[in-house]
Amino acid sequence: MPYEMLALRAIHILCGIFWVGGGIYSSVFAVPAITRSGPAAGPIIAELQRRKLFTILPLAALATMLSGVRLLWIVSGRFSADYFHSTQGHTYAAAGAASIIGFIVALVVSRPASVQLGALAAQMATLDGPARQAAEASIARLRVRANVSTSIAVGLLTLSALGMAVARYL
Repeated sequence: MPYEMLALRAIHILCGIFWVGGGIYSSVFAVPAITRSGPAAGPIIAELQRRKLFTILPLAALATMLSGVRLLWIVSGRFSADYFHSTQGHTYAAAGAASIIGFIVALVVSRPASVQLGALAAQMATLDGPARQAAEASIARLRVRANVSTSIAVGLLTLSALGMAVARYL
């Protein structure tokens, strides 16, 4: 059991750092810089895709969540109700729920909006007149949707990380 706990904690913490840190970095620095770069950002996004960032980040999120559920199972005595009535148990459960909700928001809202945004941006060079104006309006709406949903997801992940960091001391 101690080796399992060590392995689970290592996976949970390292993948969680990558997931939350990647989300904060992306939403605060990378996405705004890419957005301001316009068409010049295309090669950067293509390189990130080539390096499989958009596959690895969700896999790290899944590893974080799965290892966290297993850790909680062990620490709580198989999800004992008594454990979840404690402040520590309640905090871990709330933090875990926040990360799961953040993941769902990113997967269901942010990612599809970003994919649609990329597809429309790629088409812009071939469009003119009313079709171009319609595409620009769609891009503006998708940017708002992607930015708001990403902010919500990253906010939930940050709250989750804070909850995980302090729960054992409560």
